[in-house]
Amino acid sequence: MSGFQDNIVKFKNNKKYMTILYVVIAIAFIAFFLYQVFKINYEPVKTEVALEKTVSASAVTQAFIVRDEYPIEASVTGTLVPLVEDGKRVASGDNVAVVFTSDEAAKTYNEIKELEKKIEYYASLQNKVGVQTADITPLDERIYSSCGDFVAAVSSGKIDTLDSFEEKVRDAITSRQLSTGAVIDPSIKLSELTTQLEQLKAKNIGYSTITAPHPGYYISVADGYESAVAYADVPELRTADAMAVINNPQKSADTEKYMCKLVDGFNWYFVCIIDYDDAVKLTKGESVDVAFTMTTAEPLKATVVNIADTVDYKTAVILKSNLMNTEYAGLRNEQIRITFDKHTGYQISNKAIREVDGQKGVFVLNGNIVKFKKINIAYSDSEYSICNNPENEGGFVELYDEVIVEGVDLYDGKIID
Repeated sequence: MSGFQDNIVKFKNNKKYMTILYVVIAIAFIAFFLYQVFKINYEPVKTEVALEKTVSASAVTQAFIVRDEYPIEASVTGTLVPLVEDGKRVASGDNVAVVFTSDEAAKTYNEIKELEKKIEYYASLQNKVGVQTADITPLDERIYSSCGDFVAAVSSGKIDTLDSFEEKVRDAITSRQLSTGAVIDPSIKLSELTTQLEQLKAKNIGYSTITAPHPGYYISVADGYESAVAYADVPELRTADAMAVINNPQKSADTEKYMCKLVDGFNWYFVCIIDYDDAVKLTKGESVDVAFTMTTAEPLKATVVNIADTVDYKTAVILKSNLMNTEYAGLRNEQIRITFDKHTGYQISNKAIREVDGQKGVFVLNGNIVKFKKINIAYSDSEYSICNNPENEGGFVELYDEVIVEGVDLYDGKIID
């Protein structure tokens, strides 16, 4: 009986040991599984790819435009019709405009000019009749290009240029039709237009011609602000005076006697006021980007001419440009966005920046080998730095480098398992 009881005790002890063994095996299996998961997901280092980025500061402000303007006083009064586009440079003695005694006479003159353009167009078509080509690819490309230009003009809001783009589309399509054998007889339309032109010319409308007294850029409107500030004084304008010009420009009382004007100098100025914090980031002579927020005028680059004194945390800044076209010629008191303090380079996390032997740089991962590369910091904030490379120097961080932002015990040449 006692032997039977001993066997029972042994069996219970063995069962207890087996339970412990199973628990140990289970723990070992779980530990092994967790280790494998950890090993799969373990990254000895964390990297970020070096990509190029541009950072900049900007200020939106009101700007008063100053040009070296010379109003042209007309000897007659009436309706002015420009002969050249605003912003176009003319020579001394060039006819720049004509003045009519009535709106009706001016309307007739414009109709004559429009008919002359149409006659010229249909006459050119008549010369193309019967001329065919085997290769129409250039003609198709011309149609696609002119249609693209027309769509771009519509998207930009430049409504005043749509007529010219429409004519180019029509001319491109007509040229293709003629070149592929389409029958078009422009002679009837040409005869009709010629008759209309003769009838209008028979009215014998009279007008006076305005000529340019000297070379310059022509502008068809004298707005009265030509003398709001002396052109020669603009580069040294003080902040208080700049504020007065922008907020309350003085308009000339005798504007009505001027029919148009010429811009003598090539350079024209932006007089604007910005916060002191932005002004200190500017340097005389540097180039900035200027965008026009309320007009369709194209952005341009301007040069910082002067950074004036500070009044109530505001500073006058004078910018200069020498570009001129129809849109720029019409600018006077405009809202602009000035973009400055621009830096382009590789964006590097500040966590990655190290200093080795007095040289700032980063560790990059080349395959599984760690390499140290130098950096040249052009701009930095609380999280990232923009780094550019000196010309003709090696050993600096490059585009698409895998920059190590997290890792321990890093050194040049280390092999990462």
